[in-house]
Amino acid sequence: MADAELPQADDAQFQEFTRAVQDLLVAVRRSRGRLAGQTRPALSLSQVQLLESLADRGALGVSETAEYAGVTAPTATRMLKQLERDGVVTRARTPGDERRVEIALTETGAALLADHRARLQERQLRAFREFTPEHRAVATELIGRLSDLVDEM
Repeated sequence: MADAELPQADDAQFQEFTRAVQDLLVAVRRSRGRLAGQTRPALSLSQVQLLESLADRGALGVSETAEYAGVTAPTATRMLKQLERDGVVTRARTPGDERRVEIALTETGAALLADHRARLQERQLRAFREFTPEHRAVATELIGRLSDLVDEM
């Protein structure tokens, strides 16, 4: 695309696009936050992301868990201490490397996360049913592309 064809920051269509992307990101955060807060103990969206990393990858160090969840290591440490107090995770020094703390889900944590995932899947299924088969294919393609673009921002 030639430079003359690139949208300008004040282009109305570009502004509409950026507002729509921002609205989508905010709506996703609100929805996931509401869903996360329904568990007992109540979990924040960031805490759910920490638990997702442990469920998907097994026991991890704090820095790996933080990276997966998109938070800083100090933030992850604070959240993990609270989750440990609530019996959701365990934190233990790694044998042979006293500097490394390894985090793992407890049975309680795994159950909380499984409940969260089940409720999320129910909501996703309801949303999926709102689309025709043709719109599902288009939405899936566009959402995938949008996810890639957001990751690049």
